Amino acid sequence: MTEVRLQEELVDLKATYEKVSTAKGATGQTLIRLEEVALPQGCTPATTPVLVVCDGQPRPQIYVKPGIKVPNGAEPRSTSRVQVEGEEWLQFSYNFSYDERHSLVQFIGAALRRFAKLE
Repeated sequence: MTEVRLQEELVDLKATYEKVSTAKGATGQTLIRLEEVALPQGCTPATTPVLVVCDGQPRPQIYVKPGIKVPNGAEPRSTSRVQVEGEEWLQFSYNFSYDERHSLVQFIGAALRRFAKLE
């Protein structure tokens, strides 16, 4: 993702989510933190912080805070706890086509729909 595109995406993210902050990571990647993003209906908690990491690859990386339960009360499968810039996040698998023409708002929504599945 180019720097110009990233700046456009940040405008869109800030218009969609109230609290958005950015930082540069140790290796130059852009870290985008969304403080409160709605999870699919039935998940607990109902919202979670989200971290999007743009590191020059076409597809950004996305993380959520640990502690999410899917609608049937189970912990989501295919997840692992990882450290990103010294903070613990939950990395998770998701399977959908990524197209750079879609916005980061669309990408985040598609990735989080993964938690709507009963495990």
